[in-house]
Amino acid sequence: VIVFFSDCDPMGHCNNARFLTFFEHARVQYYKKLKMLDLRKMDARSAFAFIVAEATCTFKSPATIDETLVVALRISELKRRSFIMEYEIREKKTRRLVATGRTAQVMYNYRRHQSIPIPPKLRRAVERLEGRKFP
Repeated sequence: VIVFFSDCDPMGHCNNARFLTFFEHARVQYYKKLKMLDLRKMDARSAFAFIVAEATCTFKSPATIDETLVVALRISELKRRSFIMEYEIREKKTRRLVATGRTAQVMYNYRRHQSIPIPPKLRRAVERLEGRKFP
């Protein structure tokens, strides 16, 4: 992710609100790797999807115009109905830590307006991608 002029506040730092967008971009790339959560085909009429129930970001150092940021993420917890993603954003050239974050996603049936269990097929796909089993 490149920090553009429009991403910055009057002090020349990347605005804090942009970091949630950086997390979202990383999530979408992760879901593409799973090949099961095709966000281009999901909408409110889908049989199941998920919602972001919580998002946090801890800022470690400012990002400025023209810096290239690398966003890494992993699923740290895979529960019955939800999963936790952890993020780390670093400046590409120096590897300086810029921010860390966390989001909680809940599997959700939009037709019934309720949370649902993570499908076994999705659980197996996440475990393959993460290279480990979750309790």
